[in-house]
Amino acid sequence: MLVNGNLAALILFGSIAALAILGTFSIDAKRARVAGAAWNAFAARTSNVPFAAILAGRQRVNLAEIGWARPAGGVALWAALLFGHAYILGVSAVP
Repeated sequence: MLVNGNLAALILFGSIAALAILGTFSIDAKRARVAGAAWNAFAARTSNVPFAAILAGRQRVNLAEIGWARPAGGVALWAALLFGHAYILGVSAVP
């Protein structure tokens, strides 16, 4: 958004950022209406801010739940997008 510096980029990326931030609260409200007490118990142990529940002591890290395939897949996808950015969009992501 800041790199492009035009109104179209501001509208597009600003809308995506607003949806990412405000959308979680909308989903939480919908789940609270549908699931009631079960959702409230779940929400008390989690957080919308990454790792905040762990730092607050409401949750603990269990690497066995994550496994190795998810982080490896994430790194592979990141590398593919980073190096494929120039081919996909015509501009390198690395200056």
